[in-house]
Amino acid sequence: MIRAELLHRVDMLSQLSSNELEIFQGFLEELRCAAQTVVFHQGDEGRDLYIVGEGRVAIRVRAPEGVDVDVAELGPGNFFGEMAIFEDAPRSATCVMTGEGLLYRLRKDDFFSLMDQHPSTAIKVLYRMVNITTGRLTQTSSFLSDLVQWGEGARRRAITDDLTGLYNRRHLDGMLEQQITEATVRRSVFSVIMMDLDRFHAINDTYGQQFGDGLIAAVARPVQEALEETGIPARYGGDEFTIILPGMNARDALERAEKIRLAVEALEIAAPDGVVRVTTSQGIAEFPAHGSTLEAIKQAADRALYQAKDAGRNCAAIYSG
Repeated sequence: MIRAELLHRVDMLSQLSSNELEIFQGFLEELRCAAQTVVFHQGDEGRDLYIVGEGRVAIRVRAPEGVDVDVAELGPGNFFGEMAIFEDAPRSATCVMTGEGLLYRLRKDDFFSLMDQHPSTAIKVLYRMVNITTGRLTQTSSFLSDLVQWGEGARRRAITDDLTGLYNRRHLDGMLEQQITEATVRRSVFSVIMMDLDRFHAINDTYGQQFGDGLIAAVARPVQEALEETGIPARYGGDEFTIILPGMNARDALERAEKIRLAVEALEIAAPDGVVRVTTSQGIAEFPAHGSTLEAIKQAADRALYQAKDAGRNCAAIYSG
């Protein structure tokens, strides 16, 4: 049995007389719900409007990163799903009972019957519904804008290295796969530079991990500046960096590696006992000449890196097999 005192507290019914409330009540269906009952999912077809009689309903939307976020929670006297009355559109959110509860359902077809049989009552309900919904949309639009920004921030955090701000290893591997696909289709080339800091472990042991982390972060800046937006730099792990140079052959990549080498060599890092300078060793591999798969091109660049170390460090070497 629908409690009349509840309907008196429903905002969208606030303009109805006692007689009109009794008429409206006749079009409602009572639904008892267990805790965690999903009333409807985001994307479902919308055909019904709901009024919360008992309990609470969480309104959830899917964020850009695939995470469900609660945007509102509705208690007794509130209604939801009203867009089903206005248009045949998929549900824009998922609605879930947070505990046991009671809902009253108004089907769209029944609302149209109300309009046919009691137009003045239906118009009052519709008028209040539109006003309330407009206010909700105004409040929610700001939240959703913040949510999109949050999602974009989460996306950036997922693909970047916290210490340097460069791309991380996971994203680098994805970009390498993409470069391989594009270069294969276009029959073009690209190069990979693998670089690490010479004798970094000795510096780390002497001055400590915090100093070492600061050194790695400091190196990232001249690397980015030397690339002049022509490459994709990433921190591969520890003191090792990897750079993708789209459309660039190994000889051109060597020139860019030399520019990076000089920029890093010019760095002066303040230390407790003076100034620390650091140099780099770099290995270069070209796709597809030195490797035609993800692992092959990385392995070739890594071998070239060790060739640079064997040559005395503070230099770059092109993979020679």
